[in-house]
Amino acid sequence: MTVRILERIVASLVLCLLTGGLACAGGDRTQGLAGCEAVSSLANGGADARLARGFNLPNWDPDYTGYKPDDSLLIQLHQLGFSHIRLPVQAERVMARFSSAEQIAAYLQAMDSDVQRLVGLGYAVSVDLHPSEPFQSIHQSDPETGAALLREAWDRIAAIASQTRWPLTDVYFELLNEPVPDQALWWSQAQSLVTHLNETAKGRKLVVGPAVFQRVEVLAAAQPLAGEGLIYAIHYYDPMVFSHQGMTWMPGSPLAIIGHMPFPGDATSAAVIEQAEKLKAAGMEDAADGLLQSYRQGWNADRIATSLASVGDWSRRNNLPVIINEFGALTFDVDAHDRANWLRAVRAGAEANCLGWAHWDFSDGFAMVDSHTTLPDPLVLDALLPGR
Repeated sequence: MTVRILERIVASLVLCLLTGGLACAGGDRTQGLAGCEAVSSLANGGADARLARGFNLPNWDPDYTGYKPDDSLLIQLHQLGFSHIRLPVQAERVMARFSSAEQIAAYLQAMDSDVQRLVGLGYAVSVDLHPSEPFQSIHQSDPETGAALLREAWDRIAAIASQTRWPLTDVYFELLNEPVPDQALWWSQAQSLVTHLNETAKGRKLVVGPAVFQRVEVLAAAQPLAGEGLIYAIHYYDPMVFSHQGMTWMPGSPLAIIGHMPFPGDATSAAVIEQAEKLKAAGMEDAADGLLQSYRQGWNADRIATSLASVGDWSRRNNLPVIINEFGALTFDVDAHDRANWLRAVRAGAEANCLGWAHWDFSDGFAMVDSHTTLPDPLVLDALLPGR
């Protein structure tokens, strides 16, 4: 028996112990949101119940060089209660403007293999078209060209879905991650794309989010699109000074300087005052004032639940399902218990408002799984799946 197999067995046993035996019991948790039967297809027994609890898996990508989970871990996570995987797809890799025909074919083949693998493990999968700066720059400066590229990408994905028969009940298409045009323009483009896919990918359910980083208030102010099989998606990272503290990819940003911000907390919390002073010492007076202002009303579970209530009301009023398919907090410079408190608050606020959720990410900066031990973080598990 190889060392790697022995390590996986030990990791499985540890996860089994951490979860009170559920991860090795062989049975799935009840899927869907309890108490939402009258208002949402995300409820127990609803058509979209498996979108209720999930996580993002950027690790699947062929170019990803970090930890790639094996089937045993994914099966254990499914048994714990996760039933949805959001699969970010590099938009530029399926667009002829950025990739050759051979590159596109290889990428689609890899995507198809992973989609079928995850569906085979019992997950609902949302294929999330997730662009980078090259597409976003075009979409911003030349929206019509951007819209044409989007249609081209989805026609390719829809073709492979049809050829290899991705189950309509298991695989969702997410039109575009965090669109960069303004909301009015994007909503018009989204409507055209929904109409197109309703015809060319009949029966396929579609996930669509608003512009402006898919924020709560933008969807709450939006008119629903016309079309069949629509699920709406928002992202939640408020307050950014908590969820993105210690950020490493923008040197010189105030978020790269602060750390150990509390949750819950307010502007009188010692930790908040300390971080404001740190920003002032770095010559960032405006950022220090902004940090204190962001905590002026205090951040706690009640405030998060209240902020999500507007989109919960929108969902009920329009009889349309909504999921928070990105939320997470960086692990870089944060108290682990405060981070778990924030994750718990967002998860609980979502469920109280009959919203599904998917944690961002898997094993990178916003990790729910330790890439070295290959074990889920027990604090994160407790925050996302209490009483498992």
